[in-house]
Amino acid sequence: MRTRETAAWSVRKLLVLSAPVLVGLVGFVSAAAANSSRPQADTTPPTTPALRSFQARARYDVDATAQALSQLGGMSPAGGAGHLNVMGPTPSSQGSPFYVPDPLNPVFKNFRGPFRADLPDRDHSNDPSPSYTEAERKKLVEEGKDLFFSTTAFGQRPSKGPLVSGQFLSCASCHSGPGFADNRTHIVGPVREREFGLRKTPGLFGVADSAPFGWDGRNPALQNQARGAIVSPLEMHSSREPTKRELDALAEFQKTIVEPPAVPGRDFDPVRAKRGEVLFRTPRPVVDASGEFPAGSKIACATCHTGPALTDGKAHRDVINFLYVGDPLFDPGEVGPDGNIQGFDTPSLLGARFHSPYFHDGLAGDPTGQRNLLGGGVQSAVEGDVGATGPAAARRALLDAVLPFYNTFRFHFGFTQDELKDLAEFVLSL
Repeated sequence: MRTRETAAWSVRKLLVLSAPVLVGLVGFVSAAAANSSRPQADTTPPTTPALRSFQARARYDVDATAQALSQLGGMSPAGGAGHLNVMGPTPSSQGSPFYVPDPLNPVFKNFRGPFRADLPDRDHSNDPSPSYTEAERKKLVEEGKDLFFSTTAFGQRPSKGPLVSGQFLSCASCHSGPGFADNRTHIVGPVREREFGLRKTPGLFGVADSAPFGWDGRNPALQNQARGAIVSPLEMHSSREPTKRELDALAEFQKTIVEPPAVPGRDFDPVRAKRGEVLFRTPRPVVDASGEFPAGSKIACATCHTGPALTDGKAHRDVINFLYVGDPLFDPGEVGPDGNIQGFDTPSLLGARFHSPYFHDGLAGDPTGQRNLLGGGVQSAVEGDVGATGPAAARRALLDAVLPFYNTFRFHFGFTQDELKDLAEFVLSL
């Protein structure tokens, strides 16, 4: 009898520690059921189990969680506005409707790990830039281009990054190809709240309008972002600090990188893309399992993917758990001053057809990724085109993982499968 009670308590404790996710999921199920007037999304999974998308896996996870909670008698938010007391005290400040603290924040804030640069000079990235003339800026662009492609300019030493171990790197080693991204997920560091993390190489189109930089928003300016990659032992592993002029030159060069326009009929279906743009920009009622957007909110894809670079420059939480996107222990993304997890910055969608796999850790579409859970990757392995890039690979990742994730698990937009195809073509046209 004692053993049974102990086991029951262990299960309850595990679920309590996961309560922010569990309650969000239960709310997601109940609110979705109550919203029967909305068109129902097509949740029929592919017939091949190995190819089942985020949508099918999310539905199974929601049902299993609801059943587990019902067996325990259920849990309900305490403190109003979606806050939960089970993970700690309710924050005194308003604005974070779903309280998810980073449990290791106090530890890592004061921890200097092995992947920090230890160089004799100081960090110049925050120094004020001179008032350059137009002629001087043109000169900086030329200098920046040389620095961007050089594997020796900063006294680079062999990188310690697992995927590039022993290589002498330049910025262009990872920011390569037509999309200025190598379509790979690297272990880099230090990241904002941890010594290292998985980061998919971002593209560079529209960087002038996409601050802050880094998937976790740790760098306010391009100079900070460039300096971090240059001095990190897991990346370029320089033997000296870059000068202020070098950092300014790299920033000026990156601002000149322009996306080649997508070609209708080759890169995307223009008829579907036109319908997809309407869906992309039209707000609709959502159920946000993360609790970031209050119940009854009307949002669209364009709510976050807005502005000239199609990003709002803000951090947003994914549904925080260990199975899908986001890892509250090992890689929470940006953590606020109060210790609450903010999440990951909205990526630009410019040139998205070049930039699969997607998400900060490359989970959506990379069959070789450490965190990939069949999210668009298995099919590329079956078809023998692992590592494929371009519109076809991007379309597959969007339809198998990214759009179903937001459509069902995160927001329950209620898009049909045909509407998801329209959305994918619009994203490929950007």
